[in-house]
Amino acid sequence: MEKVIEVKNVTKEIGNNLIIDDVSFSLESGKIYGLIGANGSGKSTLLKIILGLYSAEGEVIINGKNLRSNFEEVMSSISGIVDYVSFYDYLTAYENVRYFAMLYDVNFGRVKEVLDIVDLDYEDKRPVSQFSLGMKQRLGLAISLLKNPKILILDEPMNGLDPIGISKLRKLLLSFKDKTIIISSHIISEIEKIVDEVLFINNKKIIQKTIFREDNKKPILFKLSDYKEASKILDTPVLNEETSVYLSDNEVSKTIKEMVKRDVEVYRVESGTLEDDLLKMLEGDTNG
Repeated sequence: MEKVIEVKNVTKEIGNNLIIDDVSFSLESGKIYGLIGANGSGKSTLLKIILGLYSAEGEVIINGKNLRSNFEEVMSSISGIVDYVSFYDYLTAYENVRYFAMLYDVNFGRVKEVLDIVDLDYEDKRPVSQFSLGMKQRLGLAISLLKNPKILILDEPMNGLDPIGISKLRKLLLSFKDKTIIISSHIISEIEKIVDEVLFINNKKIIQKTIFREDNKKPILFKLSDYKEASKILDTPVLNEETSVYLSDNEVSKTIKEMVKRDVEVYRVESGTLEDDLLKMLEGDTNG
């Protein structure tokens, strides 16, 4: 797949604090990525760097263009919400979005389109001050969609939402088949339902782990007699009882049969979660 975002050796200091340390990764088009880490791990800072809101050492390449030297061209294809969106509370949803359309020099016909996408009634005469948090989240998303960006970045979009609001947002994000989406969230159980790949951020670094939602893969933990031989079977350089591998149920069955064939005793097989991986990573950092 085509690479739409390339982060190369990015480092960011704020004051005397090192926030991001020599981070590099690439993201492909049409996928949903989850960015997961502890509070203060640098998630929001990294997203702001990609959105051009923060300068940093290193390079950010968007659709083959350097963000710093092609800022206006790059920003035409990327949008996001990384801080609370300020609305005019006394205006309606339509009036708010129309105002931003004017700022972005977007045809006013697009206003109704984006409100329809996020399931807000453009004829609703209520001021935004009367909206629920979920409606405000969707209104912010409507504004971010005005330019029909190919890349969408959302920092903690599920914060404060009730289960119905989270469900609506999840379905909406999954409907964006033509966009590359990065979502930062503390609600790992929800991230797990929608992302194609996960970026763990820890100790100012990115550790990339992959899950393939479309193939129904999930993190699997093996308790084995011989991890060296098992790593050859799974084609995984490092494997131990605390290392998750992402497999479908069918692949788990085939892997166990192959391990038995090669005299690797299988003591236990557990289905892990992204939360398990995050906690182990953080515990490892604390213990180290």
